[in-house]
This record gives sequence, structure tokens and C-alpha cells, in this order.
Amino acid sequence: MYCRDDDVEGYCSWCFREGGHKFIKKHYILGRRNIYECRKCKQRTLVCRYCENMTRGSEDGWDDELCAAHSGEVASFQRLGNKLSDIEHFEEIFERDSIDLLKAGKYAGAVIGGAVILAPVAIVAGPAIAGSLGATGVLGAAGTGTAISTLSGAALSSASMAAIGGGTMAAGAVVVTAAGAALGGYYGGVVSNSYFGQVENFDIRKIQDGSKHAVIFVNGFLSEENEDIEDWEDHSGNHFSRNSWYHLNWEAHNLAKLGRKLISVPKAAGMEFAKSIGQRALKSAPKKIGPLSLVSNIADAISNPWHTSMVKAQMTGVMLADAIARTPGWRFTLAGHSLGARVIYYALEALSTQRAQRIANVYLLGGAVGRGDIEGWRKAEMPVKGKIYNCYSKNDGTLGYIYRGANLGLSQPIGYDVITHTSGRIENIDCTAFVGGHMKWKNKFGKILEIIREKSQSFSNQ
Repeated sequence: MYCRDDDVEGYCSWCFREGGHKFIKKHYILGRRNIYECRKCKQRTLVCRYCENMTRGSEDGWDDELCAAHSGEVASFQRLGNKLSDIEHFEEIFERDSIDLLKAGKYAGAVIGGAVILAPVAIVAGPAIAGSLGATGVLGAAGTGTAISTLSGAALSSASMAAIGGGTMAAGAVVVTAAGAALGGYYGGVVSNSYFGQVENFDIRKIQDGSKHAVIFVNGFLSEENEDIEDWEDHSGNHFSRNSWYHLNWEAHNLAKLGRKLISVPKAAGMEFAKSIGQRALKSAPKKIGPLSLVSNIADAISNPWHTSMVKAQMTGVMLADAIARTPGWRFTLAGHSLGARVIYYALEALSTQRAQRIANVYLLGGAVGRGDIEGWRKAEMPVKGKIYNCYSKNDGTLGYIYRGANLGLSQPIGYDVITHTSGRIENIDCTAFVGGHMKWKNKFGKILEIIREKSQSFSNQ
């Protein structure tokens, strides 16, 4: 298979599309493969060691041994561009067609296809760069306030890329929003594949059948490790009785762990507790770039789920945006509490690159996301046809003390005060009079919806 000196057909691991690959150069040395060029993206390609699809190649001397599917980068070439009849089918693009040889431990100094393969040493720049950047500050002016040094794995690499780019967007959203067509297509699928599995318990589950105007509920901190929306259902009244209902589940274990920890912290000690989280993130940042210096970062991330969950919210938001973009013919209303509002914020930023306004309305309750990034909120409102309702309370001590302290005062949350960006599509709802704490928000959701309805009727009668 590797010695053919004519053109071949297969999926490309550069552009992830199926097509022809032009024969460029023949190799006669045993174990070396011929060189091709993808006719679609014009990149250097080689035949995968395990199948007839194509790997990435480089003029600098390195060539991938496995295609994106067999290396585990994507689950399936064929499903990357799938459109969905129902958003609950989003996980179809993560169903694997082939073996992830790297994860299975079947590819490293192994014999594949009769050839002896010496797996190349992977040099991943993201973690090392993150280590050095973590000592100098936090991610972005967009209200993330996330210390890079507290992250690991894909979260760490993505955060590094975002910081290097100098932008204020979320890690990962930078990749997707670079080209609006990415969402709902091949590249959006690639990004979602890279995040799926990094976000524990990710699932979009249908709760109620109804119209093609869906309501998606996104939880934040949990008092228990529950994965349902009973508290949303119990307090929504009949406001969404005709809609289809969905629950976006994500990071249930970490959100429950955080919820229990934050509830147990006395209000007076909240700021000191939160500052200790932020300060520990900065103190743990390595002074030199190197693999061994990252051990402390990973250990800290495991014991401190706060900043990791903040970045996982960004990843979840990008996947939600990709899922929405894949579901034509539907409208969506989004409702999020706490870090769930953060998920929605980054989903909206990613969707801002699309022309279609797929989002009807947005309800953010006690949002754990920064209020001061005018450019970020300007983008967030673009995919919304109706309004973004920011519901805040000065009695929310978790946001007023814990959130601000953990982010070293560099980010002020929307759940504690108004979004500073003034717009006809963003409406701030002061709930201080009846919301007494961070875990009390969903109990008052029906009351909030009534207030919004009354305001809307009053406005329409003027």
C-alpha cells in the first residue's frame, strides 16, 4: 500500500475532508512512505500506517504515523460534518469508527502493517508556555480571571494558545471564531472532539418533547451531584410548557464538590478563602519552562477544581455552540445558573461568527462570568434575536466574595452587578430584594420570569 506511485483517495488529517491526494514523491527505503498533496487544502500528506486515510506531513522532517482517527484526534472523519434532527443526538459525532491506537497502547515502537514503527517524541508546547505565563498573570480581560498555572491537559494547552494570541476570547473559542463556518462543520467537529472527554459527564439530554423552540438548562455549582433539572422544572411554572426541554450536563462531580465547599465557607471568611485559591495559583507557577516543573501545576489542578471548572465551562460553551449550529430549523432559549451562565456566555461568543440568530432569549441567574468586557458582551448579544436577561443580587455572597477573591479582584461577576455594556438586547434585572444567596436562584426562577413578562407587557402597552 505504501509503495504506490499514483494518486490516492482518502480523508485528509489536515482539512478532515475526503478527496484525492496527488502523488508527489516516491520513497524506496523500507518503512518510508510516499509523499502526497491533498487536492483540497494543498498540504503534504502520507498514507496512514493502519488504514487508507491520510496523515499530516511536514517539509521539516516530521510526518505523523497515524491519521487523525487512529491517533484519537477525532472519533470519525465521516461524522465531523453531521447535521442533527435533534440536538440530543450531538454525541453521534463522538462515536468511534476505528481504534484509538495511541490510547489503546497499541502504537509505540510496535509493528504495524509489517513495518517496524518508532513512535516520534511528541513535543507539546502548550503546557510549557503556560507554565511561564502563569507567573505573570491571568487569562484575558474578558472576565475569565483564570490562573493558567492551575490547569492541566487540554485545558492547559488551550489556555496557553489563547494567552499567546493576546485576545480576550475563551480558550478554544479563539479557534472556532477564527472562521464562522467552523461551527457545525468539519473544524467545529474537530474542536468538539478534542474537548469531549476533557469535560466530564458532557451530555445534552431531552427532558420534555415539544415544539422546535427548545429550552436548554445549564447548571452551575451543585449542592448534590445531581444531573437533572428538577429545580428548574419545579419553578418555571407554565412559561415553557409548549417548548422542548433539554439539560446540558457537564462536570457534575467537580460542580458538586465546589458547591459543597463554597456553601460550607462562612461569609465573613469568604474573601480570605477565595484569595487563598487565587494566590496559590500564582505561587505554584513554575519559573522555568520544562516538563518537570509542570508536576506542581497538575497536582494543584487536581486539588483545586475552581479554575479548572472555569476553563471547562469555556470548552463546554464551545461544544454547545457547535451542537446548536448543527441543528437547523430549531430556535433555542438558554437558561444558566452560576458557571452555567459562563458556559452560555462562551457559547454565544462562538455563535457570534454565524449570520443566523438561532437564540431567542437568554436567562443568566447569578452568573459566574465577568461583567466588564464590553467587546465580549457585544459579541455575545449578536446571535440573540430577543434579549439577554442578566439577573443579579447583591446578596449573592459566593459571587461577591468567593468569585472576586479567587480571581484576585480582576473580574467582577454579572450575578452580583449589572453588565456594563449598554444595549437594547441586554437587560439587567435586580433581584436583590428576593434572592438571598447563590444557591437560591433557581427557586426564584418563576418569579423572575413573571417580572420579565410584566416589564415586557408594560413596555408594549406604552
